[in-house]
Amino acid sequence: MEAEVWEAEGYNLVLDSDLYDADGYDVPDPGLLTEKNELTFTEPSQVLPFLTSSQQWQSLTPRARARRLWLLLRTSLHEVVEKEKRAELRAARLTHGLEPLRRLEVAAGLRSVAQDPVGGRFVVLDGAGRLHLHKEDGWAQETLLAPVRLTGLVTVLGPLGAVGRFVGWGPAGLAILRPNLSLLWLSEQGVGRAPGWAPTCCLPVPDLRLLLVAEMNSSLALWQFRSGGRRLVLRGSALHPPPSPTGRLMRLAVAPVPPHHVLRCFAAYGSAVLTFDLHAWTLVDVRRDLHKTTISDLAYCEEVEAMVTASRDSTVKVWEADWQIRMVFVGHTGPVTAMTVLPNTTLVLSASQDGTLRTWDLQAAAQVGEVALGFWGQDKLSRRVGRLLAPVRPGWPVLSLCASSMQLWRVRELYSPLAQLPAKVLHVQVAPALPAPAHQSLPTRLVCACADGSVYLLSAATGRIVSSLLLEPEDCAAAVAYCLPREALWLLTRAGHLVRANAARCPMSVLHRVCPPPPPAPQPCCLHLYSHLTDLEGAFSSWEIVRQHWGELRCSSVACAWKNKNRYLPVVGHTDGTLSVLEWLSSKTVFQTEAHSPGPVVAIASTWNSIVSSGGDLTVKMWRVFPYAEESLSLLRTFSCCYPAVALCALGRRVTAGFEDPDSATYGLVQFGLGDSPRLDHRPQDDPTDHITGLCCCPTLKLYACSSLDCTVRIWTAENRLLRLLQLNGAPQALAFCSNSGDLVLALGSRLCLVSHRLYLPTSYLVKKMCRKAPDVVDDPPLPLMSQESLTSAQLQRLTNLHGAASLRSHAGLLSPPGGPPFPLWVGAWRCGALWS
Repeated sequence: MEAEVWEAEGYNLVLDSDLYDADGYDVPDPGLLTEKNELTFTEPSQVLPFLTSSQQWQSLTPRARARRLWLLLRTSLHEVVEKEKRAELRAARLTHGLEPLRRLEVAAGLRSVAQDPVGGRFVVLDGAGRLHLHKEDGWAQETLLAPVRLTGLVTVLGPLGAVGRFVGWGPAGLAILRPNLSLLWLSEQGVGRAPGWAPTCCLPVPDLRLLLVAEMNSSLALWQFRSGGRRLVLRGSALHPPPSPTGRLMRLAVAPVPPHHVLRCFAAYGSAVLTFDLHAWTLVDVRRDLHKTTISDLAYCEEVEAMVTASRDSTVKVWEADWQIRMVFVGHTGPVTAMTVLPNTTLVLSASQDGTLRTWDLQAAAQVGEVALGFWGQDKLSRRVGRLLAPVRPGWPVLSLCASSMQLWRVRELYSPLAQLPAKVLHVQVAPALPAPAHQSLPTRLVCACADGSVYLLSAATGRIVSSLLLEPEDCAAAVAYCLPREALWLLTRAGHLVRANAARCPMSVLHRVCPPPPPAPQPCCLHLYSHLTDLEGAFSSWEIVRQHWGELRCSSVACAWKNKNRYLPVVGHTDGTLSVLEWLSSKTVFQTEAHSPGPVVAIASTWNSIVSSGGDLTVKMWRVFPYAEESLSLLRTFSCCYPAVALCALGRRVTAGFEDPDSATYGLVQFGLGDSPRLDHRPQDDPTDHITGLCCCPTLKLYACSSLDCTVRIWTAENRLLRLLQLNGAPQALAFCSNSGDLVLALGSRLCLVSHRLYLPTSYLVKKMCRKAPDVVDDPPLPLMSQESLTSAQLQRLTNLHGAASLRSHAGLLSPPGGPPFPLWVGAWRCGALWS
């Protein structure tokens, strides 16, 4: 058996040779500590023999020789380390989902594979009766001869597997094998099976100490483990299903059945599914014609409590407990030959003769991944998958079994779920803006605007919903801005309405709404909040005062709360290309300047002392901000562009602009610099291939990130070099850095997902991150729900649809306001922080 290695052992990054050439961008890490060596050797292995054989070497003292050898060793290690650093800083592609790991050829034909999580291995049974032992990553260990002739092998998990680890079957009957694969027990000839009929598949049920055995004559036998798993005893007689011209027991599965969640056996039998009672050992149900053709596989998904079936009619179906159809996945163009469910997830994998291995999400009810089974170049017949085996332990690969080979697929999860919102997320922001101070006093929050007109404030640390603004779908946000120290939320709707809400309440209350002027007057089209945050203690004091008064401040309280050097300027861009700075309380224009006439303002971004804007006049302009003056904007510099800049990000003295021209399919990122800083570009191959949905930066790491509808997130260095390309299984609508460490938050549909910095940052960046003090995590619990009298029934239903209300029924009575009637169930759920995912 030969193994075709996909990547080097121990490496998680897949270098893409097309992204950068081997000698391109060989720049050492900017944080590298350099030292002057006393000796410099380019080839230490060649210098050492010459050094030790020279006459000068012979005249040196042992102490001097030791020093020379030490300098040689230090130089060699330094060169190796620097070479590895440069290689790690090259662009790498990371894929969420399945990645090809290794392919194992089985010359004698593949019969069965048994995964042994206790031994950290899996055992391959070939057609010649040999047992090939492999590590969990596919590397071969040894080959043994099976003690008896076997055609199949399965692992017994749990305490029963301590003595008899494996159960095999073949012409001789059933056999129990020890952990060292020696024979422990063999069934007697003719016991438990009809003459001439051999078992076709077995399914252990360790919880009930049972073994299900399907035979070639479509009968199902039940065996029981005895003597601590050392032998098997036949329990009852074999059960025969109703006759069927295409009937044959193909696959077995065990699942709990409501209402008492008793384990029952399910068997695929032609286009029907049979249900067996394991306690009474009877056939209790037959569900016919679940598919148009033969059911090739079935499995139970515990996370959604549903049975999943795959068929040669190219569909994958999900069934309720009463066999009512829940959903149908259509996407394969050929018969589905194998299917499995990933443990502790809602993901289903299916293999088809169309040459693809697809991933389906039962919670999102959509296909979320697809890989080609012909990655290793084998022909169609040899890559036809007959069985899929899910990982038995975290970190183990998925196994796809073919007639004469086996493929190993690594399951890589680039992101993890952070929160589930009731509608598609359109905008994501972080408040306060990064970088976060080392001694953090204000919590870090995510501002999420959804397609149903709602806006949610979430804790960036826990994903819990802190507060919400419930507007109607016609008030869907075109832009949103949030000031945490003053608990104020600004919302610009797609219809041009400017809404200001009190974010210190839950749900938020609308303070005022400014309607746009009637056409042909210029309409507001862009919104941004510039924050001049210099007094952190004053910002925290202001936030505490606002929270204590639930955002309803009198004049004296306002003067006390805002008596500091911090300033916050709402900036609005208009369709005629002008920029307006608004007064905080009244939202009236206090300063206006021409910026991008003719044409609308497309995007606005800011850094600590400047604002950047782009418009339809194909320019990007940087403005100096004077936060204490009435004329608060002054033009610094103008950059001319060939295409409209739809996304902006400012970091220090550099501006990154995302350009788009859908007519010519042009999408790219360019960096502009102030003063003598040059413009920085990269190769066109590195640019996104579809609409840029988000652009953000991490000031502490000097990294940029952009998301695109081509289902990718690209990480860029401060020199505009592509560092990482994250291939996702969905198109992100927005993204934002949420910490100084480089953690990313993505919006995928209605889900917020977290990409940990540890999954994509090179080691040199991780070292720099470790050298900095991490900001303190501030507890940010959900705000208590205020009076429900002002909420409509539709808003109450939207709150109820958020997760967790039903699970807190027993606690609702404990959450009643003092002296008043109990709140409804959803109030208790909100106040306990259960309305989050």
